[in-house]
Amino acid sequence: MSLIQFPGRHRQAHAPILALVDLQKEYVSEGRAFSIGKADNCLANCRRLLAAARERGLPVAHFRQLLSGPFFNESTEFSRWIDEFRPMPSEMVYQRSMPSCYQNEFFCTFMEAMAEPVVLLAGFTADHACLSTVIDAVHRGHRVAFIQDASASQSLGSRTAHDSHAFMTDLISEYCEVISTQEALDRFTHADPKRWQAMGE
Repeated sequence: MSLIQFPGRHRQAHAPILALVDLQKEYVSEGRAFSIGKADNCLANCRRLLAAARERGLPVAHFRQLLSGPFFNESTEFSRWIDEFRPMPSEMVYQRSMPSCYQNEFFCTFMEAMAEPVVLLAGFTADHACLSTVIDAVHRGHRVAFIQDASASQSLGSRTAHDSHAFMTDLISEYCEVISTQEALDRFTHADPKRWQAMGE
């Protein structure tokens, strides 16, 4: 696991953290219970975001869920990263068994060490991990922006996956800012490439 440690709450982020959530094969493998049928646009935008963050030298955090049951089981290939989203050694990796990214204690410690953390959230799924993470962030006073066209949702009840995602995006907008991939890329352009800077330096 790759982590950037910050002692105490004395540093301020001058660049957003790109958080890519659960870009795992379980969601894109046909026939699996959690498979999202039309995720091409979401994945294309996640690729754009990851490439831009890496080019700018901005912090990237990868999240994945690992469970003991038939789905997201570490012993199966379906729990693995989608090939094009494998983390680089310099990037942060956090694993968890519950929906919210804040279930990982190392991620909580990392966020608490930042004076004004800003997270740009993308990935799978808006109706599960992303919603849970956003609500936990609000409870902690952390700033999150949900990148709605770099995420996807599963069908909920009688709603199609598309309608479910629109519904979940509206719900998430009650808790945090909702932006597009292009708006996120624009923020990357104006971010401090040094990523982090000690307050008062």
